[in-house]
Amino acid sequence: MNKLARRERLRFNFLVFLLICSITAAFLFYPGSGKKNPADRYDPLSGAASDQSLAPDELEPYSYTLSVPEIERRNTAWSSEAETAVIPYGARIARSKKGFSGGGYVVRLPEHTESALSVPVEVPATQHYALTICVASDTEVTNAIRVNGNLLSPFTLDGGDGFIRVTFYGVFLEKGSASIAIDTIDGGICVDYFELSNDSTVYDSSFTIEPDPCDPEASDETKRLYHFLRSQWGKQILTGQHVPTAQNKELSLIYAITGQLPAIRFGAVGTDDDLSQINAAIDWSMEQGGIVGLTWQWRAPGTGSLYAENSAFSLSHALRNTDSAQLASLTIEEGERAVRDGMLMQDTLQLLSDIDEVAEELIRLRNLNIPVLWRPLYEAGGEWYWWGGSGAENYEKLWELVYLRMTEYHGLHNLIWIWNGQSENFLVPEEMFDIASVDVYLQARMEYGSRYEQYQSLGRITNGRKMLALSECSSIPNQEMMQLDRSLWSYFGLWYGEYLMNPDGTFADTYYSSNDLYNLYNSELALSLKDFVSLYSDSLAK
Repeated sequence: MNKLARRERLRFNFLVFLLICSITAAFLFYPGSGKKNPADRYDPLSGAASDQSLAPDELEPYSYTLSVPEIERRNTAWSSEAETAVIPYGARIARSKKGFSGGGYVVRLPEHTESALSVPVEVPATQHYALTICVASDTEVTNAIRVNGNLLSPFTLDGGDGFIRVTFYGVFLEKGSASIAIDTIDGGICVDYFELSNDSTVYDSSFTIEPDPCDPEASDETKRLYHFLRSQWGKQILTGQHVPTAQNKELSLIYAITGQLPAIRFGAVGTDDDLSQINAAIDWSMEQGGIVGLTWQWRAPGTGSLYAENSAFSLSHALRNTDSAQLASLTIEEGERAVRDGMLMQDTLQLLSDIDEVAEELIRLRNLNIPVLWRPLYEAGGEWYWWGGSGAENYEKLWELVYLRMTEYHGLHNLIWIWNGQSENFLVPEEMFDIASVDVYLQARMEYGSRYEQYQSLGRITNGRKMLALSECSSIPNQEMMQLDRSLWSYFGLWYGEYLMNPDGTFADTYYSSNDLYNLYNSELALSLKDFVSLYSDSLAK
């Protein structure tokens, strides 16, 4: 073979090699090449449980079976006077306050003491109870109630002359010996008596969930996801994780511990990193088949702060003498003319501009037919964010403006609307939201349980017509307790940082153990990403 022929042959072989590399790269990296195995993206070696509570052989099989005791409903009426308990050193029995029962009440309990005063009780039946303590204080104090060694809940007394009854509902107890105790956080408490009675409210609640999304023009994909969530209501809880960056370190750690990924990836918009968050959301939906959840961290117009105390922006001023429906239909140009003519305030126009800006990000998801669990204007009842700091009436007007501007003006019909107002006073019209949610943060090592009281309260104020969710939580809910309390949330969204991960990327076991995380993600009660993709595909095929 002559030199020219060898050169042409080498050139042909090199071109073939380049063609093969190009085809391989296209299949590996092109977004439309199909959903990838989660293991390809979330390295099981990228995280480790700091408490080392999982042995390697515990990772198989990927299942966890619930163990729920049988309920025996029985009427109960038990009480115990505090002065009959073993009185700790330094405490004493007093009789100077009016309205006490029995032979007196206990005062001067030692401060900062776990189970400072404890009484035994013989529980007659395995069921739910209402636990009441009769207490008083001269000043505002916070203490806590403990049941069978588990911290149940803190409670605060405002201070006053008389005794008051503080009741904790939905306390599940198994038949047999138990203990009820008071932890003194502040101290300064007078304890009169303890009571226990059966609580039937957990068994009496009922729901009739709206059949379709609130947006009458919701896209087909959005309707399908809503109908799927509705079909799972009361059956299984979807797993969810808040992720602050597109690096998805939290997801990698969860995969390392559980062998699973959450069904929902929660991100945020309104930050300085919207582009990467939207790209990550698109990747999560198109590559992994997961559900996209987004929270709007809306900084007050003209400021860099979410918080009312750090912002001079007045929502009541911006919305004064406005009609949300008319305002939502204005173009920016029409709004600018109205400002020049003195018919509209600049702050009002800034609200529209901010809504339009975040809508542009959501349009990218709409154009790819990606439905979104959309949570704007969250935690308004706390009034620490600027959208809640001007009161319930202005909050409702702003919600209506956001809803109409996004759905009717921008045509964002890919949103499932999450109301997270946290207070009955801030409830918005039911035709403008799909799911009611609550954010619940507890002290470290406090038993998270099912959050039965929040579940019941949220169900009551929404008339049992909306699905309920834990949109943010400091710990994962207890699956056995959700079953026992009949408080099975639609989904949970675990917050990031110390609630999952240490700064060095290892598992933070402050709020729950890695076994707890593993068991929940591999439980028959919870839907991981793999479970969701399988079930959702089956539902689409029907």
